[in-house]
Amino acid sequence: MITMNDHNIYMRVENRELIERFKSEVIDYFKKYSRFQKVDHEIKERMENPYLIFYLMNPTERFFKILEDTCEVLSNDNVFRDRTTLIPRRKSVKDRMHLPEVQLLRTVLSESLTVTRHSFEDDFFSRYIPSVFDAEPDMEAHGNHIVYGRRGAGKSSLLLYCMHKLKKDHKPFAWVDMQTYNGRSDFRTVVDVLSEMIDQLSDYNDEFKEKEIIEHCFASLDNHNDDNLENRLNRNIPKIKKFFSSISKNYGSLFLFLDDIHVVHSDLQPKLLSILYSLSHGNRTFMKISGIEQFTKTWNPSTRVGLETPHDARIIKLDYNLTMLDKAKKHIHDILDAHAIYCGLPDINYLCGKGVLDRIVWVAAGVPRDAINIFTQSMSRASVKNQKLVSMTSVNTSASEMADEKLKDIQKDASGECEGVRRILDRIRDFCIKEKRKNAFLVEIQNENPDFQQIGKLIALRLLHVLSEGITPGEAGRRHLALMLDYGFYVGIRAARSVDLFHKEPTEPIRSKELRKLPIFRLVDANPEK
Repeated sequence: MITMNDHNIYMRVENRELIERFKSEVIDYFKKYSRFQKVDHEIKERMENPYLIFYLMNPTERFFKILEDTCEVLSNDNVFRDRTTLIPRRKSVKDRMHLPEVQLLRTVLSESLTVTRHSFEDDFFSRYIPSVFDAEPDMEAHGNHIVYGRRGAGKSSLLLYCMHKLKKDHKPFAWVDMQTYNGRSDFRTVVDVLSEMIDQLSDYNDEFKEKEIIEHCFASLDNHNDDNLENRLNRNIPKIKKFFSSISKNYGSLFLFLDDIHVVHSDLQPKLLSILYSLSHGNRTFMKISGIEQFTKTWNPSTRVGLETPHDARIIKLDYNLTMLDKAKKHIHDILDAHAIYCGLPDINYLCGKGVLDRIVWVAAGVPRDAINIFTQSMSRASVKNQKLVSMTSVNTSASEMADEKLKDIQKDASGECEGVRRILDRIRDFCIKEKRKNAFLVEIQNENPDFQQIGKLIALRLLHVLSEGITPGEAGRRHLALMLDYGFYVGIRAARSVDLFHKEPTEPIRSKELRKLPIFRLVDANPEK
């Protein structure tokens, strides 16, 4: 026989199981939309029905919108459909590095290290930080632009800004990631790039006849060997230009993006750009190109082929090096803050010990992606070691490990010049670490000297960093670059305690008096007989 007391117990157990099922449904959807791995929550009992409360450090409008979307897809009988809310955490958090918000931040920062046309998708503008010199209006303008900067300086992000603006306005564009063609020098690369663009643009052209002509054109190029391929493509340029023209006429403009032009062989770059310019010139079609300047050749003066600056295209430079430390620092802080707030944290300082962010900007030499990479690795180390905050030690170790990644970039960005670049790097490392035991030095500006040209490539590869673009330590008229060897070669796991570190307090401005005292690295005389 079941008593009334037994029935009440049964109902309470059944109700708890139902509440758990409803709670799990809400949490699962909220985690899916917010991308949290876990969510700190609590059920508050009320007279009528319980409330489900999610706790975040900084519950912004973005998270309330996610919660609203979550509640809309809940089953109608879910008691928490109208009884779920977000509130800030009330208690101080001792274990910050293991918060769900911090785990999400690590994921988001890791994703931002590789930028493609699909990066950030619908969240792009909530996380994008404008460039230091306000280059965004130029990118939107009806004109050709080449964006130069070291790897990780924000070139692809600036192109993405323009692309997402076009996408938002339903305007046509084609985006080609040139890494697909890394190291290629054959002319068929030009055909492949054009074919990729036309595939992307086919949805914007409703003219069946034009599509048929273009398909036939590229089929004919593919069905022959590469002999006279360039001549055969040139004969088809008017047909391809007409295809582009019909799109730009219908939509008012057409944008072509080439990301990382420098990775294809330097002899091929002017040919590719010349073909694209012939298609776009006077056609309401505009090119937006990114590359590392030291490895980019847009114009061949001997053949007069390519894209000549500034007549055919304007240049935008994004190198915020250590000569503009304040601007670089603010830019990097703003980027990290944007990501932290996006993940539900108050700001990036919430995770940092004293002086950590200044240190990160300094060892990253103002390169945004390097700073993000170092900070991401430092968070992981702090988490493993159960540290409350990111520490200087974690930053140094992360910077050291990044040196290996930068050395790999030599193969990616300077595949045809690896030997010369590595040779001069070895000489400079020995000069700084073994001979002078200083991490900074001067080198005379000799633009025609092969060694000086290789040093320019080491700067582009973020293995050397510019402290001053012109200093005169002695004889008048002989100007020198002031450079710093990347921290990865002598801190952290590569600690060289005997190396005297230049400018140990990065919060202070660099003084010319300090620079003039630096040792001078002698270039090998290219013309010893003169």
